[in-house]
Amino acid sequence: MDRRTLFTVQAGLLIFLGSVILASRWFQSRNRTDKGADWFSAAYLCAGIGLGLQAQRGMISNVFSIMLGNGLFMLYGPFINRAIARTTGQTRDYLSLLIALDVATLMNYAYFTWWQPNVLLRTVEAVFVMAVMYVSGLALLLKNKDRVIQPAIYAMMACLCAHAVPNFIRIALAVKFQVPDAWFSWFGIVVIAGLAMSYMWIGNLRMHAELERSAMTDPLTGLFNRRGLDVLANRELERLRRTEHPCSALMLDVNRFKQINDGLGHAAGDASLCAVAQTLQATLRVTDLPVRLGGDEFFVLLPDCSELQVEEIVTRLRTAFSQLRLKTMAGVFFEISVSMGAVTLPAHKATLEELLHDSDVMLYLEKQTLRADTSLGMDTSTFHQSSPTQARSFNA
Repeated sequence: MDRRTLFTVQAGLLIFLGSVILASRWFQSRNRTDKGADWFSAAYLCAGIGLGLQAQRGMISNVFSIMLGNGLFMLYGPFINRAIARTTGQTRDYLSLLIALDVATLMNYAYFTWWQPNVLLRTVEAVFVMAVMYVSGLALLLKNKDRVIQPAIYAMMACLCAHAVPNFIRIALAVKFQVPDAWFSWFGIVVIAGLAMSYMWIGNLRMHAELERSAMTDPLTGLFNRRGLDVLANRELERLRRTEHPCSALMLDVNRFKQINDGLGHAAGDASLCAVAQTLQATLRVTDLPVRLGGDEFFVLLPDCSELQVEEIVTRLRTAFSQLRLKTMAGVFFEISVSMGAVTLPAHKATLEELLHDSDVMLYLEKQTLRADTSLGMDTSTFHQSSPTQARSFNA
């Protein structure tokens, strides 16, 4: 394949893939939070147009084929650099430095084209400049902290390395034989396609992760739902069985929730549930897993939590719930109270089914005691009860 045909094929592939990424970005604009796709598309389009101009060398003016063609092609590095930074959520990149390097390189191109013509030196310089740009891109890829897109990041790193190695081999052979031909450039076709597919893979990985997260999340409170509990709790309980640490759990619901809904409206009921969720998130440990089971029922998995620790957690929750003051859209203030049932099990007995069942039993006992004490006019705010299964129930 001659040089002109090779460059034309690469230019067409770059422009096509750049257009595909741009169109995908436009159709998914509501779901995309980063601007990386815009920069990636710009990199491919500029490089494609630049290579297309270079393919016409000898047929059009050197100003267009060499200067403008190489100038556009070398924007590929800075723009890919910015695309990687934006996609991986990094605020700093090397765009300005790389563009300055491009400008300096073009000045040398002009010198080696008109004042001291030397195609070999021009080619060698281009490869080393692209190597610098690849290194900056690799540096940004290595700084990625998003585990969701890590497989695609590795693929992009492999593509950048795969493009750099054949170019250095090409330069070594060109220096040895003094023939700066487009040897090994055919490999760039594979790399161009691989890099674009890896970048589009990032979007698919994030979309898949978002769908999984949505399927496991309660839309009202933002807590995990029952499906999320099944997935995450089983992993955590398996870890606890290996370490032989105890596990505790809480089951809780909002007292007189139906009265809140009927008397103050469903918006007040929703506000109550959101307040409970926010209180749980603000009060619990980082390792704890709060879940909305449905309605006004919540469940909290407390890994590595002993009986004494769960008492301390319940005390903190009771204090936090007692300080809640909510307001309806009509300006009516109201308070909520929460009943809780707690259970602690050793690691070898701690299954999700057991924790759900035992904590639910303790919550039922707590509700029964609350109703009995209320009918007698007694205050149950400090209720505490133990059971043969080391379970405790509280009311807040």
